[in-house]
Amino acid sequence: MITVELKGAEKMVGDLAQMREKAVPYAIKNALNTAAFETRSIWQREIKSAFVNRNAFTQRSIFVEQATTAKLEARVGSQAPYMAVQETGGTVTGRSGRKPIPGPVAAGQAPGSHRTRLVRARFRLGAIQVAHPALSGDRKRRNAIAISTARKQGKSLVLLTRPNGGKGLFVIGAGKTFAPRFLWNVSRSSVHVRAEPTLERSLAAVKPKLDHMMEASLNEQMQRFNIGK
Repeated sequence: MITVELKGAEKMVGDLAQMREKAVPYAIKNALNTAAFETRSIWQREIKSAFVNRNAFTQRSIFVEQATTAKLEARVGSQAPYMAVQETGGTVTGRSGRKPIPGPVAAGQAPGSHRTRLVRARFRLGAIQVAHPALSGDRKRRNAIAISTARKQGKSLVLLTRPNGGKGLFVIGAGKTFAPRFLWNVSRSSVHVRAEPTLERSLAAVKPKLDHMMEASLNEQMQRFNIGK
């Protein structure tokens, strides 16, 4: 008969129980939260690099919903309503079938450039009062009357008919040599937003680090609960 005596079996069983009940759940929770906060940090840098931000609102909108031992799931998201469309791209449509679209001048950029900044406060639609075009005559005549009326009223913004149809908001100067500069297209029903997957790139940057995060977190919990010593 061969007799085998296991020494330290009770300690091993106790360690396994500690691993299952405490160390592993805490390790997973901490690793998930570490990954989530790392994703947020990288995402904020991606936003700063990919977009021209007039302020830090978009970066501050990124939040982390932390995991717990009862819910082993961490979430990273944005409270800014426009970030979902920015991430995947898509078409934005106005509620009434008309979606005012700001041009680059409304954001303080050069005419004809691609708008990458937020609209300046004084050019937001809620702050704009305009002179409306005349209802008679051809397009050029209506626009000329509208510009003349706006100047007489001391207004710098006017609603004009665009060459290809539709209405647009323009900023004008006091002198006749100052060509109207386009601010808003108020006739388009929708606008296509190209994808800028800043979150996808952030997740891709964190993915290779996950194994190390989990290993470090598990070692920390094993030391905390004195497992394997």
